[in-house]
Amino acid sequence: MLAAKVNALVQGRFNVSFEDIRKVAVPALRHRLILNFEAEAEGLTTDAILQDILEKVPKSADQPVTA
Repeated sequence: MLAAKVNALVQGRFNVSFEDIRKVAVPALRHRLILNFEAEAEGLTTDAILQDILEKVPKSADQPVTA
């Protein structure tokens, strides 16, 4: 969240947008995921998992969150 806040401030905004969160999520969270053996055997990467999660984040506050 702090990185998203900084990103918004750098762009001259005081509020954080969904796009700010998308922009900083992968670099900020990449090192926090540890893949188990099954995920590694299937060829999954932490970036792919995070991208899948971010696709479910709404584009705006008006859109519902997808499951």
